[in-house]
Amino acid sequence: MPVSDSPWRDRETLYKLYIEKELSAAAIGEKLGCTNVTILDWLDCHDIEKRDPDPPTKTGEDHPRSITRKELLEDYQRVADELGKTPTQSEYNQHENSYTWSAIRGHFDSMGELQDAAGLERLRKGRVNLECEVCGDEFEVKHSRKQTRRCCSQECDIEWRKEAYSGEKNHNYKENIESNCEWCGETYSAPQYKESNTRFCSQDCMIAWRTEEYSGEGHPRWKDNDDYYRGPNWQQQREKARDRDDHECRNCGGEEQLQVHHITPYESFDDYEEANRLQNLITLCTSCHHKLEWGSITVQSGLDLFAE
Repeated sequence: MPVSDSPWRDRETLYKLYIEKELSAAAIGEKLGCTNVTILDWLDCHDIEKRDPDPPTKTGEDHPRSITRKELLEDYQRVADELGKTPTQSEYNQHENSYTWSAIRGHFDSMGELQDAAGLERLRKGRVNLECEVCGDEFEVKHSRKQTRRCCSQECDIEWRKEAYSGEKNHNYKENIESNCEWCGETYSAPQYKESNTRFCSQDCMIAWRTEEYSGEGHPRWKDNDDYYRGPNWQQQREKARDRDDHECRNCGGEEQLQVHHITPYESFDDYEEANRLQNLITLCTSCHHKLEWGSITVQSGLDLFAE
């Protein structure tokens, strides 16, 4: 890189500005377009003796002015008193007659160190305080998130979302539709997305309709009376199953309209005695039997649960 593009690399230029004109490294950096750290590094490279400490300059002045650590602290406290709070770096730099960041770096490694020395509350860089929209507590967030954060905690955020996105406020909201139950005729309300799939106001009405619609020849598993024959021991085994189950539905505990169900279908066996074993039979009420037939409930195989 040519020296003309990086004038801070030229020994004669640095010597003239730093030694003869007694400019600070910060002032030279501002003049040549680099940082004070770069100037200090090149002073070392050219064996130019550095002053300790390197005096900072004051904003707006054309010549360097050395200040002490005490003066800088007093000035920072003055700005804090006028603002009524701990100044940020930007607020301090913009304040009338304040010292530059270069001046601060002459005595302190960071704004946090300056704030500690001044006995002021330390600010976290790039963070702001907000008020929670749910509980009202104050909380701190990164400056970049101040437009999107509304709540101080996940719990408050959940409460805020419940209110902000409930009912018509939800972008997916659609009004419920009203339909008439095909069984009892009552009017009921259901979400629009269920419009093509809902026909009944309750599960009880659905079961009652299916019982009527699919009984006898209407049932998908209907067989003629001759085909429904379950073997010569069927009546005896059915009564044994009911006695074993205490004449109660094994699913809901009901005692009315009881039926005996083959856990593994009768048609799956070649021998009626094997099909009608008590291990393969379970007592169910009519309602639970229909639920089982239509897949609403399931029954585990009883072959290893019941003993003859």
